[in-house]
Amino acid sequence: MSNVVLLSTRRLPPTYFDQVREDLGDQNLTIDVVGWVAPSAWVADKVNTFTLIGPGRMPAEPAPEPEPAESTDEAPDAVIAPEAVADPEAVVADEAKVAPAAAEVAAAGTTTPAPEPKPAAKPRPTGAKRVVKAVEWRARRARKVAGRMLPKAIKTSAPVKFLRGQRASSDLGKTYWERVLSRRDVLATIDQADVVIALDAGAIWAGWNLGQRKASTPVVLGLPAARRELDMMKTPTT
Repeated sequence: MSNVVLLSTRRLPPTYFDQVREDLGDQNLTIDVVGWVAPSAWVADKVNTFTLIGPGRMPAEPAPEPEPAESTDEAPDAVIAPEAVADPEAVVADEAKVAPAAAEVAAAGTTTPAPEPKPAAKPRPTGAKRVVKAVEWRARRARKVAGRMLPKAIKTSAPVKFLRGQRASSDLGKTYWERVLSRRDVLATIDQADVVIALDAGAIWAGWNLGQRKASTPVVLGLPAARRELDMMKTPTT
């Protein structure tokens, strides 16, 4: 039985791990996950361990389905005792007493409350404060005008989007690797793996550093490369 460790910075659904076993050609594969983001649902029955090293919490275990209630015989219809029935004359007398009180309560509720006084207006800035406010307003307006002057085609172009994505992935990759390096339990899990797989761009930096740290354990990017490594391990050496 092979053991793989998945390095991921994205949210993974439980069905993804079934796809991993299918792509790697081993339904009995032991999977350990080191994730920056918690999975989308409960995965304890899909993986051996899922270690969350980023923000957030692991999903709670789903509640067990309630057992069907046993059928019971219907209770007989209740019988109303004669003394429980009120005297009609007593009911009429009680209503005559309650009606005036209800009318008084309704009249009290219709009275409109006095309007609350309006809050006093804030004093306008004077002197040095007025100059500071004016400078801040002009600076905000200048930034807005400069943003409008830049063509939309440049702001939404593919190279600009690529550079933004690269910068975000680089920052996340370094943070992810620092968190992996600071966790002894994560390093112990990685040391027991046959193959370490970096699943996305945010985990590439950690995968590269792990490959430099322990050359005996192959660290690959993506499932196709991991499949080749596992197939090579199964091939008998002559």
